[in-house]
Amino acid sequence: ARPPSRRASAPAAPWGRGAPGAEGGLPTGAMEGFEDAVKRLRAELDGKLCICILGSTSYFSPDSERIVQRFAKEISQALDGRAAFATGGMQGVQETFAKSCVDGARIFNLLPEGQSSNYGVGKDLPAGKDMEERRKLFGEIGDIYVTFEGGPGVAEEAGRAFARGAAVLPVLRTGGASGGKFDFPAAALQKPAFATGAQWATMQGTTGDADEAAIVTSELVRQLVLDRQKSFWELLDELIGIDRGTLSKVLGFVLTTLVVISLALMYREYAAGRTELALLHGGFLVLILGLVMSVAFVLNEAARLEDEKKAAAASPAQKKAD
Repeated sequence: ARPPSRRASAPAAPWGRGAPGAEGGLPTGAMEGFEDAVKRLRAELDGKLCICILGSTSYFSPDSERIVQRFAKEISQALDGRAAFATGGMQGVQETFAKSCVDGARIFNLLPEGQSSNYGVGKDLPAGKDMEERRKLFGEIGDIYVTFEGGPGVAEEAGRAFARGAAVLPVLRTGGASGGKFDFPAAALQKPAFATGAQWATMQGTTGDADEAAIVTSELVRQLVLDRQKSFWELLDELIGIDRGTLSKVLGFVLTTLVVISLALMYREYAAGRTELALLHGGFLVLILGLVMSVAFVLNEAARLEDEKKAAAASPAQKKAD
């Protein structure tokens, strides 16, 4: 569920200091403002869409740990490096998630300066001087937040993220904040428009087991990722309203015409003995051929992304455990 996007007001600097000698930190004695800290942390993500994991530090629901384990495997394998995952370096849900992702998953653990997650996986990043600052920063860097169980702290972080327009997906069946307690944002507890009734029933715990809940959660997160990574053709359609088939034909005709004209000009100048002009037209032809290859690459990528989106929409919600 997502509200209208709006940014939360930033606290005034100074905000904190990078951990001395810590990878990704600031030089000893350097001070950074809140927005600077957010930019630094986002830079660590290398432009990747960021999925943040929130949850309790110990499990209360019998199925929660299994759901987190299976979800971590499913979503990290499905996205295959196309998104980054962030935790708060805490025990419980976040540690289980980080340790259950497939090899090669991009995992970042945000902690107060001088602290370590001791996960043995992912990269620890300094985020604020104490837990309060870390929570505020964690609520600013993510595009999608997935929550399991949780108490007042999880509800607070989810609320902060939801208020600025991030997508928040609670696994309601795990209870706690994710089940609607501790003033969890009420609008985030509603069924997303893209979720089916059967999927949402599984999220609520009225149907399905832990593995099915994890698979459905992964499917919904993948849909959120696809929604936030619009294809080239979707963006183009919003701008000019030309369908893909028509645009492909127009581009093909224009490029073919340019190639023919370029070849004709090259022949004319070569026949007239003007070699330099012929070479100039030849250079233009090379540029056109490069443009043709670029267009072919874009068409291929657009087709691939559309196939992925169709596959995500058609994937079965009742997939069984391995």
